Amino acid sequence: MTTENNNYNTEINYASVIDRIKSTTIDSIIIIGFIYLLSDILTDMNNTSENLRIILFISILMYEPIFITLNATFGNHRSNIRVRKNKDTTKKLNFFQSLLRFVLKFSLGWISLIFILLNKKGRALYDIVSSSVVITVEES
Repeated sequence: MTTENNNYNTEINYASVIDRIKSTTIDSIIIIGFIYLLSDILTDMNNTSENLRIILFISILMYEPIFITLNATFGNHRSNIRVRKNKDTTKKLNFFQSLLRFVLKFSLGWISLIFILLNKKGRALYDIVSSSVVITVEES
């Protein structure tokens, strides 16, 4: 899907469902790998507090919101897609938008992807609520 960005006279290419799924799959593998590695390390350590385990687990879950706020997750980067503000695709999401998007994406799962087919910008339900859009970028 392509449209003209009136603010900047540039063409915006919206990410395909396949690119979004590819990105999410890559990021899921990374998160699962980190969780496995962390649990392995913590199992070998004696007397690890529950609070430390919880903090480390939450830190891993914050991977997507933090990296989207900074620029892109590894999966986004490899798939040449970026999550940006809907009204101005040159701007990144702030942390709270990114966190809201992540919580809804995690909660709603694949059901929200139906919305991609129902709108011209290919926005999932969690994109609509968080005022975000997923665009394709040139290979870097």
